[in-house]
Formats: sequence, C-alpha cells, structure tokens
Amino acid sequence: MGVRYHVKFKRIIGLTLALTAASLAQDVISAHSGLIHYTEGDVNVDGKAVARKAAEFPTMKEGQELRTDRGRVEVLLTPGVFLRVAENSGVRMVKNQLMDTKLELLQGSALLEVGELDKTQALTMAVGNSNIEFAKKGLFRLDAEPARIRAYDGSALVIGENERLTLKEGHEATLGSTLVSSKFNKDDDDAFYRWASRRSSYIAAANVASARTVHDNGGMSFASSSWMYNPYLGMFTYLPYSGMYMSPFGYRYYSPLTVSQYYYRPPMVYSGGRSGFSGPPAASTAYLGATGQRSAMMGSHGSIGSYGGRGGMSGGGVSSGAVSQGSVSSGGGGHMSSGGASRGGGGGGLGHR
Repeated sequence: MGVRYHVKFKRIIGLTLALTAASLAQDVISAHSGLIHYTEGDVNVDGKAVARKAAEFPTMKEGQELRTDRGRVEVLLTPGVFLRVAENSGVRMVKNQLMDTKLELLQGSALLEVGELDKTQALTMAVGNSNIEFAKKGLFRLDAEPARIRAYDGSALVIGENERLTLKEGHEATLGSTLVSSKFNKDDDDAFYRWASRRSSYIAAANVASARTVHDNGGMSFASSSWMYNPYLGMFTYLPYSGMYMSPFGYRYYSPLTVSQYYYRPPMVYSGGRSGFSGPPAASTAYLGATGQRSAMMGSHGSIGSYGGRGGMSGGGVSSGAVSQGSVSSGGGGHMSSGGASRGGGGGGLGHR
C-alpha cells in the first residue's frame, strides 16, 4: 500500500516554517507524488482495498496500480497538482519522484488539475500509445476507451506514435496512430466533473485557515509551494509559494502573505473593562469559503463566520447587502437573503448531479 503518513504532530520532509509551539502543528509533505488523499466507494491498490482512516493517508509506490469500481479517488501529486479518478477506472504509478512524475491511465477516466509546476519538474501521463506532457497550469480530462484528451483550461503537449500536437484550451484530441484535434463545448460536463469541482472547493476552504495560521505565526513565505495538513478539517490543502492561485473550477488558493490582504481579523479592543473586536476598516475585504459551489468574495464591512466541519466554513448565509456591509452568519447552509442570488453547497457523495 505504500508509506502511511501519520500527520498528527509529525513533520514530514519539506519546508521549514517559522511556527511557534502553540501553532496548529500542521504538517508539510513533499517526499513523493501519489498520496491518496480522499476515496469514496470501492478503491484498491494492487487488489487491496484502501480503507479510509482519520489522519492517515497511504501513498502509491512505483509500479502500483490504483483501481476504482463503484468509487472515486483523489490523489495528490506534486504540490498544486491534483489527480481525480472516476469510477470503473485504473491508473498505474510509473514514476513517483517530485522532479519526474509519470502515470499511465489503464482504463476509465481521470481529471488532472495542474495548479503549479516548477520548470525543473516533469509531469507525464500515458494514455494508449501516446504520452502527454504537462508544463503549464490547466485542467485536462483523460479517457482510455476511446483514448482521448480534453483541455478545459491551459495547454499540453501530446506525443503520438508518429507526430506531436500542442493541445490548447477548448480543444480535444483523439489518441491513435494519428492525432486529430477539434473544438469541444467546455460546458459539456458530467457528474464526475462536478464531483471534482466540489473537491476543489473543500480544499480551497481549508487553504484559507492554513494560510492564515502560517501567516499569524510568522511564516510569511516558503522556499516553494507545498501541501499542508489542516487538522481541523482533516485534509491536506495546497499553499502557493506566493500570490494567489485561481483554480479552473473558480476557487482561490492563497499564499500565507497574500491571505492577509483578503482575510481581515479585527484587532482586539478594550472598553469599560470588557474586551471585544473592533469593526474592520472601510477598505477591508473578507473571504467566504465555499461549501460546494463558487467561492464568494464580499465587499467592504464583511465579516467571517466560524469554521465548521469538513467541507468548508460553517458560516454560509449572507445577510442583506451582500456586496457592501455584508456579514456572514455562523449557521450552516448556503443561502443569501435580499442581496444576491444563492449558490448552495453540494455534497461529496457519488451520484450527485
């Protein structure tokens, strides 16, 4: 099954963060590609079922095959690269080094979200007799039968038996003895695509808490991007090296430095023997974590609700005036009263349309 990461209070290879002993003891992983982050339904590696356990994540070794029956799985590759595998699918880990990651799609379908790649890193996926090299950000759908690749975002280099093709956004290519490229409708999605989008929203919500924790404890920047464990939500999240990463699904991932520009924590004030939080300045902007659809950005005078369980922030309702003078309640759900349209949360189960 591979190495098991016990993430409680254990720091794994990677970045040195200037965290105090009172921090959340979040951990960084960067040893190999192939950490099995999340599973639903029937998932196995080399014929052995992958069992979900709290704060324990198996990894794929080179040569191992991951297969799904009535299940789906999310695998973390190099920091910022997500592999999500559909039901009735199979993937082989050919190389699991961070500098050189290669996989092979054996059957079924997979979505590859490439958020960030260093120029020194190689990321390749084999489908049929073709090899596909990913060097830029993007979102790609790979199908084994018939062999095909779709570029929802970004571009990739397809190396066939006799020719090469640079596949651009909004185009698909059949993979065979010849490479044929044509346009497709990017709004043509399915239940698997929507499940991958929900997974992206959950990890983006965890990013806000993790980036803010690192920032508040003095870790303003990293030597590189990283995966980091969020113990409150029981999942890993992606922390960019700098700036902000906008995923093709529409969710934002903040670096520790950048998150302070979007997430405002009002200073503590004392008055009449009682303490409390002062209101934010007029120019501040607050972030509302998504529970299943698009993340919402609020305007001035926004405030944040508390974090809840897995899947996002518990604050989900926006009071009247969603753009100006809005506030986030601490109740669950995803409604918006007189101030704008609602985009409710979506569950993570199989079959959600």
